[in-house]
Amino acid sequence: MKKNFGLDVILFVSGLICIVTGIILDFHLIEGGREVRRVYKLVHTYSGYVMAVGLIIHLAWHIDWIKNSARKIFQ
Repeated sequence: MKKNFGLDVILFVSGLICIVTGIILDFHLIEGGREVRRVYKLVHTYSGYVMAVGLIIHLAWHIDWIKNSARKIFQ
């Protein structure tokens, strides 16, 4: 159960960072030049990568549950 909690925290934090930086970039809520915007873009991109890898790991850990649930739904 602890590994699930740790992964959930990582997914939540990376997702939150991705959402916040996306909003900041989309609505131009930051002051500064290209370098500041570049840093926000990098943070946004890599938090998305972390979230994607976390999602794949999460799905791999729960593949048996996914199979059983799909079997029940499609029978």
